[in-house]
Amino acid sequence: MSTLDSARRAASELLRQETSEDLPEWRAAYDDEAPESGSGVPNAITPVCSDEDHEPSDGGVYACCPEPVIPVPPPLVDYLVALLNADRNDGVR
Repeated sequence: MSTLDSARRAASELLRQETSEDLPEWRAAYDDEAPESGSGVPNAITPVCSDEDHEPSDGGVYACCPEPVIPVPPPLVDYLVALLNADRNDGVR
């Protein structure tokens, strides 16, 4: 097993424990408590909200949204969302 495979499995297991579900779909979000808040760019990742009133393109985090909200440096947000969702689709365990 490669180092990348090991890292992906470890990350998947940690996130599975944090979300209490089997690898959710992730999205970019705005975390008002993160150091980069107010920058106008997403600064966190969080599982996709399934509330029918929450527009998929809305990066806000509301009471209806699942945890966790993970602060991430803005340049890495899109990359991590794409990587985590690819792992989810590939069934990384």
